[in-house]
Amino acid sequence: MRYPVHLEGFEGQTLEVQPGGLFSGPKVFVNHQPAPRGKGREVLLRRNDGTSIAVRLKPSVFGLDVPQLVVEGKTIRVIDPLKWYVWVWIALPLLLVFVGGALGGIVGALALTTNAKIVRSKMNGLAKFTLTAVVSLLVAAAFVAVVVALGGYLK
Repeated sequence: MRYPVHLEGFEGQTLEVQPGGLFSGPKVFVNHQPAPRGKGREVLLRRNDGTSIAVRLKPSVFGLDVPQLVVEGKTIRVIDPLKWYVWVWIALPLLLVFVGGALGGIVGALALTTNAKIVRSKMNGLAKFTLTAVVSLLVAAAFVAVVVALGGYLK
């Protein structure tokens, strides 16, 4: 999902930020095209007057949420951050790390990233809550099924 950004000097242009995925970093789009990369986490944007500026992508919550933009030293929040209780809810699958070690942590992290994308979707609140609960329960059930299935081989 892409989030619109409104910056001074870019009137009439479409600026959007796309959060990173599991295996890709966040991206900035200008008029539906990826912005050229700069140094590190920077992208280069051209204003309406022709001047170029470097915009830095500042990760939010370990890179799991929509990044902030740093434009000429000023931090721009693309979207309001999730509330603490939403983070607690979507991070519940991480508790698998206590029963499953590293494998439980990996599976829990995959569920967390899926849940984060769900809560940032355009569904209504009840649908988001229900779907994140289903994802968390399915991941826990799948983890238990794999552990039981492999239990005979691990002895």
